[in-house]
Amino acid sequence: MYVPILTSLQLLLKKPDVLEKVQKCTSHVLGQYSSYLDGSYYQENPLLSGDGQKLSVILYIDDFEIANPLGTSKKIHKVCAVYWTLANLPIKCRSALHSTQLALLCNSNHVRQFGYAKVFGPLLTDLKILEEEGVYIETLGDCLKGTVYSVVADNLAAHGLGGFTESFRSTYFCRFCVATQTDMQTSDAVSGSFKMRTKELHDHIVQETQNNDGEENYGVKHSCILSDHLSYFHPITGFPPDILHDLFEGVIPVELAHCLKGMMAKRYFSLEELNRSILSFPFQHSDKVDRPHPIPQTFATRGTIGGNGHENHTLLRLLPVLIGAKVPEGDKFWEVLMDLKDIVELAVCHDFTDDTIQYMACKISDHRQLLQEVFPSLRLRPKHHYIEHYPHLIKCFGPLLHLWTMRFEGKHKVFKKIVHDTHNYKKVLKTLAERHQYMMAFYLSSPRFFKPAIQISKMESVFIESLPTDARAIISGTTGRSVVHGTKKVTIDGTPFVTGMFVCTGVHAALPEFKEIRNILLIGNEIFFLLKDYNAWYIEHLRSYELIECERQTHSVKAANLLIDQMPLFAYKVSSKLILTTKHFIPVSE
Repeated sequence: MYVPILTSLQLLLKKPDVLEKVQKCTSHVLGQYSSYLDGSYYQENPLLSGDGQKLSVILYIDDFEIANPLGTSKKIHKVCAVYWTLANLPIKCRSALHSTQLALLCNSNHVRQFGYAKVFGPLLTDLKILEEEGVYIETLGDCLKGTVYSVVADNLAAHGLGGFTESFRSTYFCRFCVATQTDMQTSDAVSGSFKMRTKELHDHIVQETQNNDGEENYGVKHSCILSDHLSYFHPITGFPPDILHDLFEGVIPVELAHCLKGMMAKRYFSLEELNRSILSFPFQHSDKVDRPHPIPQTFATRGTIGGNGHENHTLLRLLPVLIGAKVPEGDKFWEVLMDLKDIVELAVCHDFTDDTIQYMACKISDHRQLLQEVFPSLRLRPKHHYIEHYPHLIKCFGPLLHLWTMRFEGKHKVFKKIVHDTHNYKKVLKTLAERHQYMMAFYLSSPRFFKPAIQISKMESVFIESLPTDARAIISGTTGRSVVHGTKKVTIDGTPFVTGMFVCTGVHAALPEFKEIRNILLIGNEIFFLLKDYNAWYIEHLRSYELIECERQTHSVKAANLLIDQMPLFAYKVSSKLILTTKHFIPVSE
């Protein structure tokens, strides 16, 4: 089932709020990487970076099961889905699930039987028209051209669609460079040991492969169908890495298994103690949703703890709070995990500078050296190698978090729920496509496609005189009223802020300043946080911060748009200490 992308684009860009966000330009600052516009691949694309408004399309491809994956119908009803979204939209708008549009649904067996060229035929025709003629936008009275900026996918799908080898045990396994399995064990990509693939090199290899009757060459099996039909897409610049599968479901569960096994052998703690800590730990807010499951008994023999990406990320981030006090300082197993924690925090950043990228490269290089020192017999996996390309690829694509598969995979739940509710597998792809388009018709017929930037559900009047003394003067200077509105929860651009959470308000003495939200105030059309001040001390062993209340119990007021980091955080009590661990790297230069 194909949903015409040109028609979908016309309907989407009819919405005034969508068109306004697409047309809003952000300026590029040299040495900073905060969106795809800052990446070299966008700037080198003659169509997208040319004069005038252009549409940058992000495709996503993945297979998913709509039947019970453990039942007798597994693989029979497996679906290959292609979704798309516009990179022109701000990342916070793209994270809304209805921003992801449906392009194609096909039985996975048919993709293998007939190939990508036939399955993608209608989509490729429309994308070619988008490149050459553009799509007419009624509001503008003009046509907008565009093309596929990138294809987001896991490694298997990216290699299959891109024409690379789909076996990650083959000699040439990397779509970014020409490293071999043997060389990967002794040399790292961070130092530039391997020759990077270029458009010219790849085209030459494809030509040689075709001349040799399809014989695999340097890990290339055939040309990419997208580049065969589109003039401004190339497989070397069009398939970004995926943090979810490389880190969260790749390296993290493997290294956690090896290091936990080593620490348990030293009797720092037992598996039962660790699992008891996980089950009894008072996870808060989003951590409660993503709480990790207990570690399976077979993790040591399997060499991985398993689990999904959300759970593994939460476990690694909160491991210092769970068992950090039981591990002595300087333990090598622990240092491997804490270095990995640092790398993950860097990988999921929304903003980078050249200095941050260089710091990340050093961290990855140091982690590899320590990992091989602690586990000399451990054979590095291809995903270890992919991570070593991240510093270079951030300069090419911009922040990799903006191009990962996790948010797209959330769309699968929509289709799985449809199948669960209908209990019907006859013409199931047509049913899925129709029900999805009914849902999109609802959003497209609404007054606004996106929700308001600020959402407040329950409010109450707050007398300024009832607020702490040191906060009254600040608030009185902001409004002439004696009463303001207050709430316990506000959602800003899809991110919930709740009293009791902590926010980063600035940098002091080369350390981030963290303050607790005591109240949320609506003054005029702006959101202000009434904050309780804390002193923060960095604990190297835990890669976390200890928060200590100020002696005078001071308070401050901060506008929500003036926070230096828009991610709310949670602190946990550990042995009478209040410990906070960040979700991503926060620069501390003043």
